[in-house]
Amino acid sequence: MTTEAAPGPGGPGTAPVGPLFRGATRHDIGLYIADGAPGPTVGMVVHRVLARSARAFLLNDLNEEVLDRNRRRQVAGSGAGSDRPLWALTANERADKAARRESEFERIHQSRVALRRIRSNLRTFRLALDPAWGTALRAELAWYAGRLGETRDLHLIEAMIRDKGPQVASRANVDRLYAVLADQRALAAVELNADRGGTRRFQLTEQMMVLWDGPHFNAKAGLPANEALPAMVQRAWHDLRGAARTARKQTNEANLHALRIRLKDLRYGCETVALVEGGPAKKTAKAAERLQTKLGDVHDARFCIDWLRAVGKERPELAEPVEALVAVEREAGAEARKGWKRDLKEVEHRWRSWQV
Repeated sequence: MTTEAAPGPGGPGTAPVGPLFRGATRHDIGLYIADGAPGPTVGMVVHRVLARSARAFLLNDLNEEVLDRNRRRQVAGSGAGSDRPLWALTANERADKAARRESEFERIHQSRVALRRIRSNLRTFRLALDPAWGTALRAELAWYAGRLGETRDLHLIEAMIRDKGPQVASRANVDRLYAVLADQRALAAVELNADRGGTRRFQLTEQMMVLWDGPHFNAKAGLPANEALPAMVQRAWHDLRGAARTARKQTNEANLHALRIRLKDLRYGCETVALVEGGPAKKTAKAAERLQTKLGDVHDARFCIDWLRAVGKERPELAEPVEALVAVEREAGAEARKGWKRDLKEVEHRWRSWQV
């Protein structure tokens, strides 16, 4: 296998090469590129996306006491004498946004986003992966994302009480709500720390290093990325269409939440394809992200209402501030829901314009 630079766009018989891959050599991508292939392969592109997300997760989810300087260097893969291939190192250089965040809330958010990206890409591009490995890893990612989600949801409640509580309740009642929340957050912190120190979480870290070093691909990972990746995203589109039909027929929180999940798959799949396809895929991803964010606000409002209702049931003396905040959150959810069908049409338009 030769080590000449991989052909760039415009040459005879070449495929487009996205900015992340210019300058890579045949040697750098040897594991995932077939002899004579004109450009990046499915395995090369998906590996990059998974590796960057794994790095973001590890940087943000490790406990402070174990995240010493040596571990930072190991996770980042940037230490002197690293034996990582060139393309993996350049992926690292381009992943500045994966830096460890300052606050606990931001670290949890970044960890959950990373897990979401990995799960979604494993699902969307599963035809290029070992099926048993990919399915098992997705299950573990879902487990830990759920554990992080419980803590994230309590951060959401804290922001709701802090920002909206003083507008509708007395200082004393706001403090009482904070006290209820503090008890729940303390319990959640203990449980999350126990999970982080447990065997299951340790095994998940090992799998994250597998994502960095080399996922379990199959022969389809050697297909040209610009040809195979868009076809693999078709499944995400069909799933989105089904969820969209259901949500249009019956617009409730459950159906909108299901639509939001499918929007994430389409978004992350298109973002991956955009590394080699460019503009049309990126525009589709942006449209999906806008609607996903809007429906996320709807879901958050519903969670806040459910939490408040539970508090009001357990603490009747807080019924007045609870009901006042429920009204505020109900209004916020209704406001967030406005225009979702129009935004969905934009997603559909962007997709169809790209596919023509």
